[in-house]
Amino acid sequence: MSRPVYLIIFHSPIFAAHWALWVPQLREGKCEDTGKIISVQGSPSEGFVHEFERNYDLSKETRSHVLKLLCDIPSTLVAEATSEHCIDNAPIDELERSACKIQAPSPSLRSSTSVSLSCPILTRIKIQNCQTWLHEWVSSMVDDEVFPKHALTVLDQAPKN
Repeated sequence: MSRPVYLIIFHSPIFAAHWALWVPQLREGKCEDTGKIISVQGSPSEGFVHEFERNYDLSKETRSHVLKLLCDIPSTLVAEATSEHCIDNAPIDELERSACKIQAPSPSLRSSTSVSLSCPILTRIKIQNCQTWLHEWVSSMVDDEVFPKHALTVLDQAPKN
C-alpha cells in the first residue's frame, strides 16, 4: 500500500514561506486531517534544527497554507504515531531517518557588526533555510529512487513566499 506525501507551504507576506513535508495518517485507505509534519525550524541568523510534529491536526491550522502533492511512497517507510500531538527531533521511521541524514542549515546570515570596516570587500553569501534544506532532502530521496523526479519539479514551481 502507498501513501501520499505533500509539500505544505505556510505563506508569509514579508519572509520566505515555511516549507515542510505533510504526511497524512491513513484510516481504511483514506487520508485523515491528522498526520505528521517533517521540517527544520529556526532562522537563517540562528540556524535550524530537525523537527517532527506528530498527530498534527491540519484542520485546525489557522495560518495561510497550501498543499502540493509530491508523490506516493510505500507505507512501510512511515510509522503511525501512537501518542497524542507531540513535537520531537528523534526520528521513529525510515522517512524521518532519511530527513535527519540531511544536515539542518547552520546560521547563514551575518550581522552588520560582523563586517570589518578594514575589509570592505563583501562576499556573497548563500542564505540557507527550510526551503533549501527541503530541496536537498527531496533531491536525495530522488537519487535514492524513493521519490520520483517529478517531486523536484513540484518544489521548483512552489511559491517561495
